[in-house]
Amino acid sequence: MTDIESQFADVVAYAREELGDDLRAIDYFDSTEYESLYIREDVAGLYTESQFERMSVERMSNLLNVNFFEQLYDVGEFRYSVRRFEEALLIFVPVTESSGLVVSTEVELPVSIVGFAEKCFDLATEPTAD
Repeated sequence: MTDIESQFADVVAYAREELGDDLRAIDYFDSTEYESLYIREDVAGLYTESQFERMSVERMSNLLNVNFFEQLYDVGEFRYSVRRFEEALLIFVPVTESSGLVVSTEVELPVSIVGFAEKCFDLATEPTAD
């Protein structure tokens, strides 16, 4: 298990338990790399390595906007955003100023998307014991 996988093992375990087969993927990204923490087999076959790398660049650009949005709206800490597509939801969770997670799910979920996203944020950003 990599350090990144260890750091976010609680997020992956929670998401898999809560959503089962409705969880599509969980990816970590920062300014230099991305790492797939979980990917459902049928989803893995949909994208090439090059497409995964392009997605990582797009995710970093979203992360750079977090401080801007916090200052613009002045309503507190940015916790996550949800993008809905025809066939999936993408939950963007900033972890630090230079890293984050993207959790991909099916559109119809057996749980509240807000409650699920809040728990993912809390697990991803809680301090880890060294």
